[in-house]
Amino acid sequence: MAVKNSLPKVQLLVILAVAAYFYAIGAGFAALYGGAVSLLNTLLINRHTNTQKANANISAQAGLKMLFISVIMRMTMVIGLILMGYFVLKLNSAALIIGLILGLISFLMDKVLQK
Repeated sequence: MAVKNSLPKVQLLVILAVAAYFYAIGAGFAALYGGAVSLLNTLLINRHTNTQKANANISAQAGLKMLFISVIMRMTMVIGLILMGYFVLKLNSAALIIGLILGLISFLMDKVLQK
């Protein structure tokens, strides 16, 4: 059985490109922070997906419950980290959000390219 390489190459490349672009205007760390939040979201998605694959014999209700918990946990984490970056760390909001959004979009591109 072949092992898939699950390293999000496109996502990492896009995050670094966005950070390099915003570095020119002094907001590189904010874009990198937003990208890191999207990477953390990717890691949690992969963790929950692997957990559900390992428990393939669970009931539909248990699988749905795991799905809801995963979504709630990830969205809470993303919102909390973004708010912390904006209000506590006082990061550039545009760079932060663009780094996050492009990181999430490139996650989807990674998934399409893996298939």
